[in-house]
Amino acid sequence: MKKKIWAAVLAGTLALSTVGSSVVAYADDEKQDLVIMITNPGEVNNAVEERLKEKLGDKYNIITKTWDSASVEQTVKTAAAAGEQLDLVQYWPNQMNSFTSVGLATDLTDYMDDEWKEGFEEGTLDMGTYDGKLYNVPYKTVYPTMIADLSVTREAGIDDSEIKDQMTWDEFLDICRRIQENTDKSGAAVQTEYACWLVRNAVMQTWDTDEELDKWNAGEVSFKDPKIVAAFDKIKDVFDEGLFYPGEGALAVTQDQIYGAMSAHKIGFALFPTTMVKAAIDSTGLTDYKVCDYPAMGSNPTNPLLGGCDGYFVPTCAKNIDGAIEAMKYLTGEEINTFRAENGQVTTGKVAEDADIDQDFMTSISRCSSQIYPTEIINIDAELSDYMQNQMPANYIYSGESSLDELEALRVAATEN
Repeated sequence: MKKKIWAAVLAGTLALSTVGSSVVAYADDEKQDLVIMITNPGEVNNAVEERLKEKLGDKYNIITKTWDSASVEQTVKTAAAAGEQLDLVQYWPNQMNSFTSVGLATDLTDYMDDEWKEGFEEGTLDMGTYDGKLYNVPYKTVYPTMIADLSVTREAGIDDSEIKDQMTWDEFLDICRRIQENTDKSGAAVQTEYACWLVRNAVMQTWDTDEELDKWNAGEVSFKDPKIVAAFDKIKDVFDEGLFYPGEGALAVTQDQIYGAMSAHKIGFALFPTTMVKAAIDSTGLTDYKVCDYPAMGSNPTNPLLGGCDGYFVPTCAKNIDGAIEAMKYLTGEEINTFRAENGQVTTGKVAEDADIDQDFMTSISRCSSQIYPTEIINIDAELSDYMQNQMPANYIYSGESSLDELEALRVAATEN
């Protein structure tokens, strides 16, 4: 099922179809509020929100709330507890347990009519379906990848043939070390929000089989297991060695700082989610680069990869569900899918026949889609998820074993409940 879903996601970006929508204009005094929290930072996402306002602004008073990955869950739960209106939220379809388990997500099954469903490739809606009910509608796929600055690697005496589509973790680190030994550049860089991906990938790829990984993701294996400790140590060693820009303070780097370093050709590899690769290249003016897959860290032949989709859901505190559904249909329809695809994002829905898409580039940011694993240990508990996403790897780097004690306590509590 995993490969079927992600093959369908990729096919959806390249497929050709037409999904239309119409909007009825309302008089100003008849407008309803439509409260949305859907835009994580980025030029494409900002532009999509503006298009939504242009499309539905005559019908609804569209009120936007700031989206922040570290606080989305708490914002929704606070709004629900206070009875505040919140109609549409961006969240990850494969992490909806945080809301479905406590009754805070609206069942969208009956709203997904045949016409809307035809805009998606078969299987793509499965990511947001729990116990046969649709709670989250995915709109684009995302996983970690890297941009290699070939001017930096060449300056370090590294042949282009060594910058492979996918390197092993050891090959990647070897190149980073050679960059730092032979130049005044840093081997790699990652902004603060995505540093947790290093640890989350490490613990996912430390297992030799999918069966072992499934037990780990179900919370059946201790954080003190030697394989998990070794995975954490892999990441700690990288930062202890100073391989990530700018050395000291590498866990507190902003996007602007990384863009600046890329523009000045100060780093060999920049780690980004696939959804940000094109924007990063365009914003920094890189012309001599290669998009590389995230390094393979283990021996599992399936090479499972952290990732998933971004999607939309309707909290149960919504007061304008019809408006939220209308917005979702537009946001997952042909016009927005085409806009996203033309700007370097892999959508879950179909795009226009005349879409101006760079197929080679799209392949470079989608070829690992079938490796994305559908589950992750953070799905078993909201507190554990928050810890792994917002406090790692910093806590382990600075606090070591005590951070594993905290994670183990969260795992045990989650599995005992």
